[in-house]
Formats: sequence, structure tokens, C-alpha cells
Amino acid sequence: MEEKVIHNKFKGTSLAKNSIYNLIGFGIPLIVAVLVLPYLIHGLGNERFGILSIAWVVVGYFSLFDLGIGRSVTKLIAGKIGSSESEHIPPLFWTAFFLILFVSLCVAAALFFFIPFFVYDIFKVSNNLKLETLQSFYIIVFSIPVVATSASIRGILEAYQEFGVINIIRVLLGISSFIVPLFCLFLTKNLVWIISSLVIFRIIVWILYLYQSFKINPALKSTRIFKRTLIKPILRLSSWMSISSIVVPLNLYLDRFMIGTVISAGAIAYYVTPYEITSKLLIIPGAFAGVLFPAISATHMRDPEYTNKLIIRATKYIFLILFPIVFFIVVFAQEGMTLWIGKQFAEHSYVILQILAVGVLFNSIGYIPYAFLDGIGRADVTAKVQLIELPFYFLLMWFSVKEGGINGAACAWGIRTAVDSVILWFFAHKLNSNKITIKVKPIHILIILLILFSSVIFVIGGNTYYKLLLSIVVLSVFLLISWHSLLLKVERDFIISKLKKFNR
Repeated sequence: MEEKVIHNKFKGTSLAKNSIYNLIGFGIPLIVAVLVLPYLIHGLGNERFGILSIAWVVVGYFSLFDLGIGRSVTKLIAGKIGSSESEHIPPLFWTAFFLILFVSLCVAAALFFFIPFFVYDIFKVSNNLKLETLQSFYIIVFSIPVVATSASIRGILEAYQEFGVINIIRVLLGISSFIVPLFCLFLTKNLVWIISSLVIFRIIVWILYLYQSFKINPALKSTRIFKRTLIKPILRLSSWMSISSIVVPLNLYLDRFMIGTVISAGAIAYYVTPYEITSKLLIIPGAFAGVLFPAISATHMRDPEYTNKLIIRATKYIFLILFPIVFFIVVFAQEGMTLWIGKQFAEHSYVILQILAVGVLFNSIGYIPYAFLDGIGRADVTAKVQLIELPFYFLLMWFSVKEGGINGAACAWGIRTAVDSVILWFFAHKLNSNKITIKVKPIHILIILLILFSSVIFVIGGNTYYKLLLSIVVLSVFLLISWHSLLLKVERDFIISKLKKFNR
């Protein structure tokens, strides 16, 4: 009976439902961001908004101080669930939690000494904002243990496939990141108060995660055991994941730090605004990959064919959903930015929006092999790839920002995402014992040509009505090809049945 329940947690319908939960959890904050960002930019000014965007990055980046233990615990606990060994879960959870807490406290204490050097000697901030920035970063460092341990607590909920609960909390956190600064603007522009409020909300989220973990597994509350014997297996798996957790955010956010040091904090606003929108599209692959990771961990040994089906379907759905969105962003970037922020701001940002959107498409396809490699316990592969990429990317970003400014930063970011995706897919295919087979038809070549065609449409220019007409033609062809070539009959029948129910 228990085995049947466990299997149902990882079956296709549950995975689809959990992916939708993830889309909602990331999507609602995206909508809020679109509505609120213009007011934050105008209310704070370019420089203060640039510093706030760095604060968003830094607070999120502090999850790396779990040393990959949170993600490894998700895999280990998912494995215990899959093999009906739930009695081993509380010791795993608490041993990992206390390890992360100890490390994050040590890191927070050490970083206090480096904050003045970062603010006064590295980051280009106006003199009148340096003290405010310094105090804000002291508060951010205080949140390190909270953010780091939150990642580990959330990991157990992911292992239990409790994505509905996770995303209710995620929505609250995502909305607060934008709404809290907006409300603070009615009282003050001082970043110290704004960032303090954001940290308070992080603490509330931490409490909610812990409460839900106790609710899903009551034994966690009564059995708080730290086992030294578990340290080695946890660290063995997490060691490579920790490298990825450090390098991945560096790759993702190196651009804005480089802009802040080479150009100015004010220039970050022109870059980070389109980045915030395009990067939010990563909620789509993130929704699938977040669900796939524990599912692959639990099923790849018992049912590798099923795992391959999940990989193929997830990749296909990501592409089918994202391509039309990226297409419209590329074609109507200038018009959209003008309506959203204003003509003057759009002139500095719309090309960045176009380049980053294409990069996001490549980046999204790379999410699935990343989840697969971690799920089969080969986090060392992704970590090694990212470590090798990092120095080359650093040099590319530095040269691109120095020579091409913020547009150069966007190009460097896009190049890295494309290269990274190709390499990850190569290793995922190589290390998959049950090889993924995808039949390539001539019609697929046509789809690729459509992608290339769409990527250069913005060069053609023309008025808005011409772009709209051309877009309708291209996307109609794309949807027709996708319907008959990429979707299986069972998938087409499912969509038709849902549409019929909707029309009743």
C-alpha cells in the first residue's frame, strides 16, 4: 500500500500538477514585478534602484552557503521516500540543517569585515549614498543564516512533492520583494529601512517553511537528532552541488556586478530592468526542472524509460511555451519598453531586452540536463563544466562591458547560456544508461529555420503593424508544425478534450 502511494507521488499527473504549481508560484511575482518596477525606478532613482537590485541578488545568492546540502538532502530524502525508508528522514534533515546553520554563521561573521572594502573600494557608488549602502549591506549579511537554512527546509518539502505549499510561500516571498520597497517609498527612500523590511519578510518565510515541514513529517518535530555518521554521505553528495550553487549565481549575476564596477551603479538600472523581466521567463523551465529533480532521484534506477519520457516531454513543453513568448519580446521590445517605462529609458534598454530574451531561450533548454545530472548523482559533471566556464566567462564579460557597455554585457550573457546548454546536453546524453532517442524529421529542420528567422526579425524593423502581421504568419506556421510534428496523438487528444470542456 505504501509503495503505491509513493509511486503516485511521482506519476505523470502529479508531476504535471506540481509543474503548474511552480509556474503559478513564479508567475504571480513576475506579474507584480512588471507592474511595480516602473514605480520603484522612478521613486528610488537609477542609482538607488541599482543598489536595491544588487541587494536582491545578494540575498538570493546567500542560499549558496548551504554548500549544496539542501539540494543533496532533497535527493537523499526523495530516495528514502522512493524506497519506503521514512524512518531515516529526520536524522538526515536535522544533521543537514545544523551543518548549514554552523557554516552560514561562520560566513556571516567573516563577511562583516569585508563589507567596507566592497562598498568604498570596489563598487562605484556616489559619496552621498556610501554610508547608506554600507549600512544596508551589514543588514543583508545578517540574513545569511536565515536564507541558507531556508533552502534546506524547503528541500524536504520538495522531496515530498509538496509543491502546492512551497509555491504559496514562494508567492508571498516573491510579491514582498517588490511590494515592500514600494510601500516603504511612501515613508522613506532610505535603503536601510527598505532592506530591513525585506529581511523581516525572509524570517517570516523561514518560519512558514519550518512549520510546513513539521506538518508533512511530524517526526521532524519530535526527533531532532544530529548524527555524525551522516555528515560524510551528505557532504560527499553535496560537495559538487555546493560548487554549482556558488558558480551558477556567479554566472547569472556577474554581469550586473561588472557593470557596477566598470561603468556605474546607475547604469545597472538600464540593464537590470529588462533582465528582471526576461530572467523571470526562467520560471517555466524552473517549474519543470524543480519537479523533475526529486522525481528523477526516485525513479531513474527503477524505471529509466519513464525517466527518459519525463526528460523529453519537459524539454518539448519548455520550448513550445517559451518560443512564442521570446519571439514577441524580440520583435516588440522597443514598443513594449516604451509603453512600460518610457521612451528615453527604452532607448537604452530595448536592445538588451532582445539579446537577453534569446539567451533565456537557450538557458531554459539547459535546465533539464542540469536536473537530470543532479538527479542521477552526477553533480560533479555540472560543477566541473561550470568551473571551467567561469574564468572564460569572466574575461568575456569584462571585455564585453569595457568595449560594448551594457549591450556588451547582454551579448556575453547570451553566449554563455548557449554554450552551457550545449555542453550539459552532451554530458546528459553520454551518461544516460538508457539513451534518449529523438527522431529528427525534415519538419524539425524547418522549425530551426523559423527560430533563426525570428531572431533576426528585429533587424528588419518596419512599423508596428508590419511586425504584427509578420509575427502572426511566423507563429501560425510554428504552431501548425508543432501540433502535427512535436505533439503526440495522446497529447493532442488531451488538449482537444480540455478545450471542449472549456467551451461547454
